Amino acid sequence: MEKRLAGNVAGVLLSKGKYNELVEKYGSINLKNITEAVAANEIAMGYTNPFASSTGMNFLVSTLSTFDSKNILSEKAIEGFEKFQTNIPFVAYTTLQMRESAQSGVLDGFILEYQTYENIPELKKDYVFTPFGVRHDSPMYAVGNLSAEKKEILDKFIEFCKNAKSQELATDYGFNRLNEYSPEIADIDGETVIEAQKLWKEKKDVNNDIVAVFVADVSGSMAGEPLNRLKQSLITGSQYISSDASIGLVSFSTDVNINLPIGKFDLNQRSLFVGAVESLSASGNTAMFDAIVVATKMLREEKAKNPNAKLMLFVLSDGETNYGHSLNDIKGMMQSFGIPIYTIGYNANIKALETLSQINEAASINADTEDVVYQLGSLFNAQM
Repeated sequence: MEKRLAGNVAGVLLSKGKYNELVEKYGSINLKNITEAVAANEIAMGYTNPFASSTGMNFLVSTLSTFDSKNILSEKAIEGFEKFQTNIPFVAYTTLQMRESAQSGVLDGFILEYQTYENIPELKKDYVFTPFGVRHDSPMYAVGNLSAEKKEILDKFIEFCKNAKSQELATDYGFNRLNEYSPEIADIDGETVIEAQKLWKEKKDVNNDIVAVFVADVSGSMAGEPLNRLKQSLITGSQYISSDASIGLVSFSTDVNINLPIGKFDLNQRSLFVGAVESLSASGNTAMFDAIVVATKMLREEKAKNPNAKLMLFVLSDGETNYGHSLNDIKGMMQSFGIPIYTIGYNANIKALETLSQINEAASINADTEDVVYQLGSLFNAQM
């Protein structure tokens, strides 16, 4: 058999206690058993955003196939997925976010690549790995009309990866393991993958209605480029927000302003949202936690009107607070409400924003990276 560059397998990690419970019930464990257990609310597990994570996409199509192996987009598959998704606490932005949630007791299991599992001793101590989906065997593709020189470079690289020393090193780092595992699903074409993503976007929140408030920092420290990038992030990112979601906008400096009350994100609300964002200007102190209190009140009022509402906050800031309430003032309240606070930092104190997001297991993004638009698109696709 021709050697792959580096072989890898995705899997579900279940805590040893839950794994043993399922073995006792089913006799053995595979992905079908696991999806049945999730659908029956026997275990709580998470997975990564299938728009941004190849492992998350692998898990999505594999899960759909457990409900209908012949057609992952059939009514039977969709019905099974809806029941399954009802009992998923959240879809994580990153694998690290899932691991932290599992460690805090929110999750019984989550998905991960075997190579990562192999290299983290505490995971091997506490969790059992069950492989799923297609193998990630890292083939090499040459795309486009390459010059003879570039083809030669690729050939040399392939030769280097396949030599005995490189293959031994890959194995030492956790690749090229689980060679006995055979994928339980057939090859899936690109068009089906795209349709599966669309299905996930439509069905991921099942009977919940998304209600979100964006909280924008317009204090003096945000003047200039940080505020310009904040505006661009909101306007560009808004295209990834479903029209079924309900969206509001709050801004803060010394005072807190409700720039846009919460409303269904139809064409009119989108237009009002863009206009409100474009009109933001920076000055004054930074009352970030006061703004979170105001936004939380807005969300709670929506929840009172619609018990099915799934609430979330997005805080866009440099993370520095010098006026009004402190984190300690609001932390207990936010924990009791369970509203996730996603933070997006601009020239920011990232640690302070990460601490805020960790209250209810939400993601934090550093907007100073070059791929911030991609990251925001992935985040909004995952959550809204």
